[in-house]
Amino acid sequence: MPIAPLVIVNPTAGGGRASRSVAWLSERLVDWPNAKLEVTRRRGDAEALAADAIRLGHDRVIAVGGDGTVQEIVNGLLAPSDPAELGILPVGSGNDLARSLQVPRHRVDAWMTAIGDRTRQIDAALATNGREQSRWFVSAGGIGFDAQVAAAMERRSRWQTGRTGYLLTTLRELLRFTNRSVTLTIDGVTTSEDVLLIAIANGAYYGGGMRIAPAAAVDDGLLDLCIVGNLSRVAAVGQLANLYRGTHVGHPSVSIRSGSEIVIEGDAHTRTHLDGEPFGTLPLRVSVRRGALRVAG
Repeated sequence: MPIAPLVIVNPTAGGGRASRSVAWLSERLVDWPNAKLEVTRRRGDAEALAADAIRLGHDRVIAVGGDGTVQEIVNGLLAPSDPAELGILPVGSGNDLARSLQVPRHRVDAWMTAIGDRTRQIDAALATNGREQSRWFVSAGGIGFDAQVAAAMERRSRWQTGRTGYLLTTLRELLRFTNRSVTLTIDGVTTSEDVLLIAIANGAYYGGGMRIAPAAAVDDGLLDLCIVGNLSRVAAVGQLANLYRGTHVGHPSVSIRSGSEIVIEGDAHTRTHLDGEPFGTLPLRVSVRRGALRVAG
């Protein structure tokens, strides 16, 4: 039976690249009489539209944007007990979930994947911060330095777009950041850690293509933690290139662990992020729900 897709476009994603896809998408949707295309106007629109998808007769929601757009839509999809399927047309600056799912980069191929019959179940993680706010994420969350970068990127200027902008922001924030002492509990086992950052990964990628957890799988019911210890600023700069290759895991100050229930406690001013979006401060509690979403691909 043909699907009835709801296509949600975030026009600001990818520096406006998503908005340039609207006319092209409208032409594609002529072949789908039960389809609808919506262009968001403000933050929260994508989440609200996705939450209403099933009630309005849409069995798949296609995110046209980056990881921030996907995260909004996932939070909308997981509001009902029987969520619609997710499709992704990755036109944002990050597209990390699309990388983990091996969604094609070419627009036509990505569209055929997003609208196609082939689907798979993937996990999602529910996070709760120090203000008792809860949200779902599907790529990676974390605390410490990368969350500091996420906060800076939210206030970004024009020069901070794309991978180059992200790297320049990373270098600038590194000069300002002080490593954190935290208490980390993974599936009931507690340790004390001095860290630059802790990334909690559902998929292999974050930060616009960094292979933060190279062995992470989106469908294994586990979260992979990349714990970067008390690394100096100079050593951290030296590891940036290795993050894209995934070879940072061989550094003596880096450890990879996994679990399904994560708690991080520490200084209440320590920032957190989910899929590159700021998410308040510590403490952070995260749990995984296996097979929470069905995704095209």
